Amino acid sequence: MEDQSYPSMDVDDLFGDAEQVALPSINVIATPPVKGLAKRLDELSTSGCSSKIAWSKNGCVAYITPDRYAVHIRVFSRDPSTGKWDLGKATPVDIPHGQDDFPFVHVSWSNLGNDLSIINAAGQVMIFSCAMALDRMGYMRSELTHPEADMDFVIGMHWLAIMPHEQQNQIAWSANKIGDTWSFHIEQHHFKHMHHPADQKAALVYLKSRGDLRLRFQQPDSSWQEVGSPLESTLSTREAFTHAAFASNGDNTLLLAAYAVSGRLHLYRVETSWNVPPLKPGQPHPKQYDKPQIVISLLNIEDNCYPTMMSSDMNGGGESRVRLPAQLTHLDFLPATPEKNDGSVPTIQMVFSTPPNVVPMDQTQQAQTPFSVVVRWEVHQLQRNMLHSSLDKVSSKKKSVNSVPARNIWTLKRQEDGMMHSVVLSFTPIWYSMVLGFVYSDGTIEFRKRGTMAIISPDYSTEAVTSMSQSGFSFPPHEASLYTALSPNQCVAACMQTDGKITLRSMDYTHGSLSAAEDPDHRISAALAALALQTSTAANQYITSDDIFSIIENLPASRKDEFTKLMFQSLSVSIDCGIDDQSSNHLILLGRSPFFVKTLSAIHVLGLHGKVSRSLSSLTAWVILNIKYVTQIITTIARMHGQIDKQPLRPEVVPQFVGLCQWSMHFMTYIIDDLLELSRGLTKPGAPPLTKDLLEATLHQSKRPALLFLLSGFPRTMLKLWTQPLAWVMRSAATYSNASAPPEMRKLYTPLHAVLHEAPADFRQFDYLIREVEHLVRGCYRRDPSASKEGKEGEAARNQAERELLAGRIPEVLWPAARKLVSESLWGPAQGRGEAAEAMYFADKVDVARITFFDTTWLGFTDSRRAQSYFDTHVVDVCQKMVIRGPSAQPHHGALSRSAKRNRSDSIQSAGGAGNVDDKRKERKLRQCVRCSACMEDVLMGLPGYAATHVSWLMGVAKHCICGNSWMLVNEKDLLK
Repeated sequence: MEDQSYPSMDVDDLFGDAEQVALPSINVIATPPVKGLAKRLDELSTSGCSSKIAWSKNGCVAYITPDRYAVHIRVFSRDPSTGKWDLGKATPVDIPHGQDDFPFVHVSWSNLGNDLSIINAAGQVMIFSCAMALDRMGYMRSELTHPEADMDFVIGMHWLAIMPHEQQNQIAWSANKIGDTWSFHIEQHHFKHMHHPADQKAALVYLKSRGDLRLRFQQPDSSWQEVGSPLESTLSTREAFTHAAFASNGDNTLLLAAYAVSGRLHLYRVETSWNVPPLKPGQPHPKQYDKPQIVISLLNIEDNCYPTMMSSDMNGGGESRVRLPAQLTHLDFLPATPEKNDGSVPTIQMVFSTPPNVVPMDQTQQAQTPFSVVVRWEVHQLQRNMLHSSLDKVSSKKKSVNSVPARNIWTLKRQEDGMMHSVVLSFTPIWYSMVLGFVYSDGTIEFRKRGTMAIISPDYSTEAVTSMSQSGFSFPPHEASLYTALSPNQCVAACMQTDGKITLRSMDYTHGSLSAAEDPDHRISAALAALALQTSTAANQYITSDDIFSIIENLPASRKDEFTKLMFQSLSVSIDCGIDDQSSNHLILLGRSPFFVKTLSAIHVLGLHGKVSRSLSSLTAWVILNIKYVTQIITTIARMHGQIDKQPLRPEVVPQFVGLCQWSMHFMTYIIDDLLELSRGLTKPGAPPLTKDLLEATLHQSKRPALLFLLSGFPRTMLKLWTQPLAWVMRSAATYSNASAPPEMRKLYTPLHAVLHEAPADFRQFDYLIREVEHLVRGCYRRDPSASKEGKEGEAARNQAERELLAGRIPEVLWPAARKLVSESLWGPAQGRGEAAEAMYFADKVDVARITFFDTTWLGFTDSRRAQSYFDTHVVDVCQKMVIRGPSAQPHHGALSRSAKRNRSDSIQSAGGAGNVDDKRKERKLRQCVRCSACMEDVLMGLPGYAATHVSWLMGVAKHCICGNSWMLVNEKDLLK
């Protein structure tokens, strides 16, 4: 330890006659403590693992029930009927028999939120993993090296980093305003945390009170195993540990701080040696690795850890430093931060709290309000020569002292103690441990800078923002609660009382309301930039941003546009698809493009009202998400077949294609009908002259998005990719559905053949329309001085145009294409209509009457009373693209021909296995998106009517909703009227 000396003093000395100890006065008037505070402080001081509630990074709250013998899950989700965000119904975690004999004391989510650890009072650790839905947790059996010791409770736990997700991050540092534009400062940082050697596999390390360190980890086959190693021999109960915390040392090792009953703080280094064999290129991972070895090194021990204060001697002996009567309630280990040149080092943070029931000896004095003291220790690693320089004077030595290699020495340097105004009930390190979140016993929630411990308060800067707190967001005063968990972006708090009731507290914008009347207030613009900055942080850390959207749900239209524009900037999403076939950005957006999906999902939810009512921009984004999903699957399966001109569609993928092809053909019909209806209204006799303003107003009033996403580069390019696969599927279906095909093959392919021919749209005619639009759009871009430029300048101009389309506006550069498309391209020149003409225009090539009267309500893109009524009584599977519940489910009004009735997975492998699908379907639940409320069948292995290949395929493509968000389970009766 360096320089500072804190004299050790027995607690009894505090009440001696020699010194007068005066506790610091934190509040002038003592406020009554929250009910149950004394018991809660006892829990916190007994063990470092006593969190009764935890909020995962993917939006799921786990909590221990009041009787302490059950754990429940509640999902943070949006109610489609009201648009409000809240925690859903409580779902109990299915605890295995025999594992619930002891009360539960701690819950903790893994870094990505897919795994949940539950610890009981006997020190048993159970792992549960998410199974396709947030509120379905499956118990993961673990192979334990040593039997569990009775009543050796867990005092500290740490989840290891998951690769590659936590290896590299784009850190969103700040947003600065330059002129009228916000610029985001985002840098890439490489982390060297201790991690599991296999990608996407989890591991955790925990310490027990008797010094037994355990590492539990997943094998490549997803089974769990455990290894252990003792810290040191424990000779007495005074050397047993009560609290422990871990931190990354930045070199693939861990630092461990452990606090003993005796009051001593131990510092260790933990290293693991994974026995992973080297793999040759293309060689698969083995199903299991050999168990790793753990090496533990004791680095330092500190005796004087208690909080102290200055006390005056009544006999005139001056001031001295004495120990405060406080108990340790929190021990945390903060790693070095990624901030450059901030000089941060690993820091041990200890929170000591005074008891709430201290009665003053002098009855004339007020009762002292309980409070907490934060004690911090910096961990320094130094190079030091252990030999004294005087040894150089020894004549018989052969080497000088300086020639002996220096050794690493670990020292603890105590920082200035920090007095808190109230008792700290929970603590959360935030934003790579650069910000510290404190929840107090008086209901206050505040955030502090780690380096200075200064409270982050709003400064309402209009030129630079670094966080939501700095830009004006804060938690308003609220009733205190003993158990609190902050949401993934720390803007909502789940507060639980002793009776298990949970209430949500949300951040408010303290400078007025974001949803108030629109005005040019620059502070509002800064607040939106801060929200976009936090959204970027969430996206780069694989965190849900639903809690952010819960506090900005009522933004005016112009502010929604500004926020989504800022999202495009902060996430660096380019949606320009070029002006020729040389551009490949559409393939990037089609493939792994999570930021593009997140931006579309944001646009969608900000304009979503109910099940089918959407603003024009919201509807456009939702349609593009659907187009992207369908194109991904169709083109992927086509590539899997190799040369599709020579290979027919394989039988095992036919069931998947029925719904997709049905949806595709109906969607083409919807686009054509939407475009024809828009054009008829604008060009009918007596209509006013067509102008850009009139066209935009008509689009918003009628909510017809077809023109917008036809003009837009990405969705138009995706639709162009449909032609070749659909022609191939149609040939295969025709070949195997005729009378000469084997009966089993004919039964399988006939439904596919039916859905390809029931819609009035022809994909070849649709392809002609797509290519016509592409010709018009590219011509407009080539004629524009800015959009036609090569490089960044031209890309920026086209990006701006594409974003205008997503906002429901026609960009000036594309106005000539839009005008021609809704008039001449469909019907021909106005002066030539009604006359015999040799030229055939698009309307002449399609059956306008059939298209007009063909019902596509089930697609969900129509905002009408009929559509609302339909979706009140039907459920459409957003991933399989089929109606799965309701009077017209399977088949419905032309979705499948009546003569081609089939169970949903009548492949050759599953034919005859559907049995009582309709009876069992009534007992099954559905999956529902937590954000957009879209649904799908809860398909698991063994579900009647689904072959194993179909289930495996769905588990791959439908891990999330098509908007990129997680699923939760819902009852069918809760969705249908």
